[in-house]
Parts: sequence; structure tokens; C-alpha cells
Amino acid sequence: MRSITVSLFLTAACLLSAVPNAAAQRCDAPQALISVDKSSSMLGSIGGGLTKWDAAQMAIEEMAMSYADTVNFGLQIFPYPNRCEPGAVTIDIGDNDASTLIEGLGEAPPGGGNWTPMAQTLDVAAEVPALRDTGRDNHLILITDGWQWCDPYEASTRFTPVDSVATLRALGVTVHVVGFGMGVDALTLNRAAVAAGTDLPGCDATGSDPSDPNQCYHQANDITELRSILDAIGRDITDELCDGFDNDCDGMIDEDYDLDDDGYTTCGTDDTMPGMTFPELSDCEDLLAEINPGREEICDGIDNDCDGIRDPGCACTDGMRQPCGMDIGVCAPGEQVCAAGTWGECSGGTLPAGESCDGRDEDCDERVDEGVLCPDGLTCADGGCIDLTTPTDTPMDPPPELRENPAMPSGAGCACSTIGVSSTPDSLWGLAGLMGLALVWRRRR
Repeated sequence: MRSITVSLFLTAACLLSAVPNAAAQRCDAPQALISVDKSSSMLGSIGGGLTKWDAAQMAIEEMAMSYADTVNFGLQIFPYPNRCEPGAVTIDIGDNDASTLIEGLGEAPPGGGNWTPMAQTLDVAAEVPALRDTGRDNHLILITDGWQWCDPYEASTRFTPVDSVATLRALGVTVHVVGFGMGVDALTLNRAAVAAGTDLPGCDATGSDPSDPNQCYHQANDITELRSILDAIGRDITDELCDGFDNDCDGMIDEDYDLDDDGYTTCGTDDTMPGMTFPELSDCEDLLAEINPGREEICDGIDNDCDGIRDPGCACTDGMRQPCGMDIGVCAPGEQVCAAGTWGECSGGTLPAGESCDGRDEDCDERVDEGVLCPDGLTCADGGCIDLTTPTDTPMDPPPELRENPAMPSGAGCACSTIGVSSTPDSLWGLAGLMGLALVWRRRR
């Protein structure tokens, strides 16, 4: 009997060793490129004696300190190196710590002359090789305090960032839009968030007032709000998904999903690969060996030949059943039945299908209406194809007060400089004319 106990122990050890150790699995961490506005208007005050640039540095550093172990971060700044040149990646996406990212930000922006080439920068990001790796979970965090703006301002380019965001989404990149300060172009950022599919619940995509509480994008008006927003985005990036992988890189698979009475989730069983389970070990009595010497092994959960190994070469035990498929989006789980030691096809349920612009997740990837689903010139939003670039009744030009010196306390967000713009008020030209007339009159006397 002692030999049987040893055999059973060895059998159990072999079976347990066949179950993959979740902690040992390779974790491909999600990737996030932080794209930061470095226009001159970022020197505007945000309160507490801080400029928006100071506050952005602090909030980005804290986000990286919190999530660097679970997210591969990279950094992009715009413009680069100055004026209105498209942004550039200063820190490649990888296993970077907070100090590395802060070094990539470089010096503070100049007091004037740096503008806001938002769309051009997003187009550069779309070519970053790491973000084109479709086998990874890819994100871009856009932080801006202004309008799409170069010198001179062209109203026709106002909504170009919306198209750039849609391009990134079609590549599988999730864009998180953050507006910082009251000088942002809320209408463009609202439309960009809708195009990204990251619009906030119950938002108003037609809003153009940064003070409106129903923005589709994330609006931060001080460092406390910016910290909170970046932390929320970090949590969103690292949330565990029901897909049989260790998304949050904590050594556990699909741990945020409840198990049913049989130990299953729609993703699999606890601490095993999805769908795997094992029946209880069965004793192999001496009598069985005497009666059935050399008995052939079959996939029935019993050690038929009494060699201490149960069901060798069997993926499962005949008659066993397990759930299969997904309970995500429109998909519904089905069932597999084991026959001849192998799992049969998944029957029943609803399998993934091609995505269409209807507000539903047909391909069951926990994203709705992603990809290019509409004809040219249209963007999928709110379950239909709409034109996000059509001008509205909102004035195409920013208010005059936002076209002045960007260092003003309110923070213009346009990153203007006096280059190419007359800084002499009309009243002074009038005064000069009067003085000239006076001199002529005096000479004539």
C-alpha cells in the first residue's frame, strides 16, 4: 500500500506541474506614450505658484512612479525642437522609470515662439514602431493646454487633430485626451475624445466651453485635478481584462472576475490556464492490476494500467464539459465536450464577428466601434457615422483675448509670439499721426 501512496504522490506532482504557473508566465506590459504640450503658453499660471509646465512635470513623475512597474512608458514633446515643428519622441517606449521620463521633458518652454502643432505630433506618433505592435496593448496620453495652432493661425486646421486621433485608433492605439487649463479648444478636444472612443459617459460632444462639466475629454484646471486624471488613466490602462492573460502583470490571470460554483469564469478556472480542470485522483487497487494486467489506458480519469500515471496523452477526460468562448460585447459563451481525450469544438454561444459602426462590440475585444468603419470624411461616434470636421456655429477663431501674450495669467493656450504680429496698438498709431500733423502746422506758422 505504501508503494501506491508514493505513486499517487508522484502522479499528483506531475499533474500539478502540468498546470502553468501564472507568476511564471511572460507578461507583455501595456505600452503608453505620453505626448506633452511644450508650447510657450504652458508657462501660464495654474495656481499655487506653479506654471502649467511645472504642474505637468510633477503629475507625470507621480504617474510614472505609480505605474512604471506595470506599464512601459515613453515620452513625446511638441513642438520639437521649437516653434511649430512636429513633436518628437525623446524617450522610447520601454521599461523607463520616472526620472528618465522627466529628463526627457528637458528645459521649460521659451517665453514665446513655441506653438501647438497637435495634429502633426499625433501623426508622428502613428509612425512609432512600438505603437504599431498589434500584439501589445497600446495607449497615447495627450496633454495639451491650447488650440491646434501654428503661425499664422489657420481656421481650416482647427479640427485636424480629430482625424489624427481616428488614425491612431484604427491602428489599435487608445488615445486619452487631457485638456489642461482654461485656454483649451474644448470643442476640438471633445471631438477628439469621441473619435478615440474614450469619451466620458454622458458627455456633450458639441460643447465648446472649457468650464462645462460635461466634457468628453479629461479637463484639468489645477495640479490636483491633473494628478487625479493621470492616475485614473493609469488604472484604466492596467485594468485586468477577461482574456486569459496577466494584463496587470501581477502574476495572476483574470483575477478580477468572479468564479462560479464550478470554479469557472468566462475566462477560465482560477490559477490555471483557461478552461483546464482535473478530476480527483483515483486509487489504483492491487486487485485491478491482478484482474487487468496490461490494461490499456483510456481517457476516463482513472489510472487504468496502474503505472502511477493517469490518462497519459489525454488533454481531458471523456465526457467532461467546459465553457468556451467569451461573455464580452455581443459574444456569449458556449460549451466544449471531451471525446477521445481531446476537447471538441465550441458549440452554442455567439462567436466574434466583424466590427461595424453601431455602438456594439461585435468582435468582443472590449472596445466598441474601433477601426476604420465609415466612409472617407466620416468618423464613427455614438453608434453612427458622423462628420466631426464640419464647421459649427461656434466661431472658428479663438476669442481675441486668447491671441495676446501667452504669458498672461489666464493661460492663452495659443503659444503666441510677437513674431509676424504687430504689437503696436492702433491708438498709438493714431497718436503718432496727430503729432505729425502738429509739427507740420507749427512749421507752416
